[in-house]
Amino acid sequence: MSLFAFIGIPLGWIMYLIYQVIPNYGVTLIVFSILMKVVMIPLSIKQQKGLISNARMQPRMMEIQKKYQNNREKMAEELNKLYAEENFSPFSSCLPLAIQFPILFGLIDVIYYPIKHMLRLPSDVIAKAINIAEQILTPAGMNRYSQEISVLNAVHMDPQAFIDGIGADYASQLADFDFSMFGLNLSDTPRLLPGEMQVGVYFLLLLIPILSGVISLFMSIISLRNQKATMGGGGQAAAMTTSMLILMPLMSVWISFQVPAGVGIYWLISNAFMCVQTMVLNKVMNPAEEIAKAKKAAEEMRERERQERIEAKKKAREAGTSVDEKKLSQKELNRQRLAEARKRQAEKYGDEYVEATDEDLKG
Repeated sequence: MSLFAFIGIPLGWIMYLIYQVIPNYGVTLIVFSILMKVVMIPLSIKQQKGLISNARMQPRMMEIQKKYQNNREKMAEELNKLYAEENFSPFSSCLPLAIQFPILFGLIDVIYYPIKHMLRLPSDVIAKAINIAEQILTPAGMNRYSQEISVLNAVHMDPQAFIDGIGADYASQLADFDFSMFGLNLSDTPRLLPGEMQVGVYFLLLLIPILSGVISLFMSIISLRNQKATMGGGGQAAAMTTSMLILMPLMSVWISFQVPAGVGIYWLISNAFMCVQTMVLNKVMNPAEEIAKAKKAAEEMRERERQERIEAKKKAREAGTSVDEKKLSQKELNRQRLAEARKRQAEKYGDEYVEATDEDLKG
């Protein structure tokens, strides 16, 4: 929990400030979830641009990989040059997810320690409140994940004990703090079987992983369509991406069964926001349309270059400047043959092509 506590400190302050404006923990959690996604919108835009850049680079990347397949060092050098030209980072697509998980872990700390983060009571008062809760609930009845959540439960069972132990003001703050949302205790964790849990509460909790899986599946479908448009749905990289997108809904369900309901609701809202955001970005920056424009521009450029070559040859023939190979000296013929041989060898082994010189023709 020490790592979670470190991440939870800044998140706890954000939640606390929202709670001062909206003194309802459930609404605070929803606002916090949306705020985190809004803050990461620039990263999502960068990710979308990276997706388009990656698709544009695919033809050139394949050429480089084919040309330097026997020279890994040269291949890496040329690919890095290509990335620099396109201002592309191979890790840009992972950044939003890399930030999402630390927030998830930090939020676990905020939910397990609501008195510390949300009520901001002194540490000595919290310690006394925990001792009082242990006397009321007994050590066996304390929440195994969070003693502070046990305090919030115990204060309603015997408020006078807390008034006598920590004072009426602190006891009132504990009693007035509502740690529920839609009738759910946000510290509860969804489970496959209800056990001793009330049936209504059990089904409400069960909705969290179910909805998380459904929304994540919808997100994967959108991502697979983008992948098909940008990568053509083939190749080893595409197959790996497809596997990851299929696993994401299963991972969302698993995460929702492992964490408190509050964290699961954050994960659910975040995924729902991401779905809407992705659909909007696809309208504004449609990968398929951008790639089609890039392909059309490249084809038009190749056609212009082809026409220019045809015109140049035509003008050369009209001017009588074309050179008959029979009129070339034996030395020039040898130079051409050596140059052609070197080009073939460079393409085959991924070596750097070196022009033929007079020294190479000696002997």
